[in-house]
Amino acid sequence: MKMQTMLLAAAIALAPAAGAQTDPALQQTVSGDEQIAHGDAVISAGHVDLGTMFVDGELTMLARDDSQDPPVWRELDDVVFQVSDAAKQTLPDTGEFDFTGAGAGEDVWVIPQTEVQGVPWLGWNTQAPSLLERSSNGVSLEFGGHEGEGEFSLFLQPGGFHEPQLLWTSQVDGTQPMWVEPNTHTHANWVFTEPGVHLVGVRAVVKDNEGVTHTDEQIVRVAVGDGTDPAQARTTTFAGPFRGGETAAEEETQGGGQYTGLLVALGIGALVIALIALLIVRARKGRE
Repeated sequence: MKMQTMLLAAAIALAPAAGAQTDPALQQTVSGDEQIAHGDAVISAGHVDLGTMFVDGELTMLARDDSQDPPVWRELDDVVFQVSDAAKQTLPDTGEFDFTGAGAGEDVWVIPQTEVQGVPWLGWNTQAPSLLERSSNGVSLEFGGHEGEGEFSLFLQPGGFHEPQLLWTSQVDGTQPMWVEPNTHTHANWVFTEPGVHLVGVRAVVKDNEGVTHTDEQIVRVAVGDGTDPAQARTTTFAGPFRGGETAAEEETQGGGQYTGLLVALGIGALVIALIALLIVRARKGRE
């Protein structure tokens, strides 16, 4: 298990940035006129993207619900993705997908990279006009953690003879950041090894054109399996903490400690130099 975890970590570390895909189905235009809808929503099918935008000057991650016309943006606290048994897939016997945490021949539930009838089609985009106006630098999406039975993974299947590109996995520590270029639209495979309520933490980090860094943290709520009530997913609390939050605080504390230590060292050094100078002056006066 330790070796498998090390291999997973290496696969994530070596994975290239998740850029735009050339599938014609992913060609879309996001308008600045699209509204933010309010009220609870259960999405069991259709196209939805996670997307960041600036709302009243604050970076905000929302769900762009394209399962209706016209598309609307929804606050993620209002949304539950209902993933029925129509999303259940059996892993092949090759062991190619062991990184999901499920074995060959076992069933998993997948929000797929390509649209499947009766299953949510969840991706992400960096196409909101308010985002592009404030930043030309792209977005870093970080894994804030997974809470629920079994394991969670997110991966791209490039196609052809290419191996799957693992983006996030609950089996490896850390935020596993992936870089998303500006004005792009991507879909991947969201895999859950067990039914039930699943909460996935996502952090968006954006540096604007003035060099200021903005962040937002949200929870993606998923009700997996025919027997899981979406209402339960809506009321379940993410226990946390978000991955990376405590690390940043720790690094800040350590950085402050190192800086303070440097000041102390400089102060002691200056004192030693002053004492040496004083002794030299006294010695010279003694000889005179």
